[in-house]
Amino acid sequence: MGRLSLRVLSEGEIEHIHQRSLDVLEQAGVRVLDAECRRVLAAAGAHVDEASDIVRIPRELVEEARRLAPPLFEIHHQDGRPILVGGEHRVFGSLVIDPWIIDYETLQPRRPVLNDVIRHTRLGDALPIVDDIHRMDMPPQDLPPDEAYIRSLEAFATNTTKHLMALPASIESARDWLEVAEIYADGQPLGRRRVLSFGVAITSPLMLTEVNAWILKEGVRRGMVTFSVICPMAGTTSPLTFAGTLLVSNAENLFFITLTQLLSAGAPILYGAGPSLTDLRSGYDIYYNADKMLWKTAVMQMGRFYGLPVASETGGTLVGRHDIQAGIENALLMLPSIVCGSNMMGGLGSCYNAVGMSAEMMVIQADLAGLLMRLAEGMDTSEEMLGLDSILRAGPSGHFLEDPLTLKMLRSGEFFTAGVFDRLGEHGTGRPEESMLARAHARVEEILAAHEPALPGHIIEDIHRWASRRLAGAGA
Repeated sequence: MGRLSLRVLSEGEIEHIHQRSLDVLEQAGVRVLDAECRRVLAAAGAHVDEASDIVRIPRELVEEARRLAPPLFEIHHQDGRPILVGGEHRVFGSLVIDPWIIDYETLQPRRPVLNDVIRHTRLGDALPIVDDIHRMDMPPQDLPPDEAYIRSLEAFATNTTKHLMALPASIESARDWLEVAEIYADGQPLGRRRVLSFGVAITSPLMLTEVNAWILKEGVRRGMVTFSVICPMAGTTSPLTFAGTLLVSNAENLFFITLTQLLSAGAPILYGAGPSLTDLRSGYDIYYNADKMLWKTAVMQMGRFYGLPVASETGGTLVGRHDIQAGIENALLMLPSIVCGSNMMGGLGSCYNAVGMSAEMMVIQADLAGLLMRLAEGMDTSEEMLGLDSILRAGPSGHFLEDPLTLKMLRSGEFFTAGVFDRLGEHGTGRPEESMLARAHARVEEILAAHEPALPGHIIEDIHRWASRRLAGAGA
């Protein structure tokens, strides 16, 4: 079967980038602001300059460490149902809130409120394609500041049964996530029932802060999955070239791999990077530039070269609109994640240059992912699918309406059919009520009206009690 393929790097170029990444770690090193991590690296043979906190890592140490990282592991839903990560397995994740929500009624960005947390969490919980849900550490704006963060986490954790993804912004936040996850895991250790994964930021270029080191160490110590959050910005925190920024992100990934495996050999991790472009006229970070497709393809290739599970954004767009530009950018940026074999694809719903999200966009992107997964499968040219017997049977001027192969393939998935796409041009008049956006909104409301998360009652009660205790403590 001929599968769709996509690549920007040759085998020789992949090896060259790998070797140059080893040069970066060996010669420039990484600034590690956590003393324990420096000690671990030094004990393994790295050279540590305590005056500058810079750790230079021998290439042999990196090569040894990367062979220890597992190519396949499990994460879990709340009830313990396993989800395989690695190999050919695909896992999709959805967003809950970002700094901005694209409001369907006004089609304008606004700040998130608590009801957004509830609605978007439930929507992700209901979508079959979604296995993990990410809630940004972004407090709703309709609650007092001293309770908004806790109420948001409470609302999130009581409205889904799926795997929880966290990018804690502080040690206090990480501890809150861990406490909630322990309740959510229903008495099971987080290393056995992996209901929570931690994202750990490597600050480009080449620095690990004390806060992120604490989050990494705690996640690894508990046997959780950790994934690198590596976002070099071409022109400011990495060279203003595609290849130079790829080199920075790959070196940072190799550092992350090395440190995690030194902390615990065999610790489950994900390779990944989200490079972006600096607009040097304004200083803005252009995160979802359409030509980022080259970076995404290259990152997929490097992760595959190392034999590691790879994480990436699913799609994304620069604009906070549901327009032609959004469609083009979403398709271009989703294509490499799916075709090149990303294992964990997060961010369904993401738009507005990665600082906004939309429930309608979540549904549209989920259907687009279905289309691209079908394209990635390629074309089956087996004897049966060539249909020679059918063609000979019909002969010249015949038809295939009642042909056995037609009847067999009628609902087989050979051709893509899904959701909010207009396949017959029935909604082509240009009226807003017939747009893909309108159909996506109707689908969102239909799902939310029918879906009730199947979280056990005692888990919900325990999370409510945790929130009450935390708020009482914060108030005191």
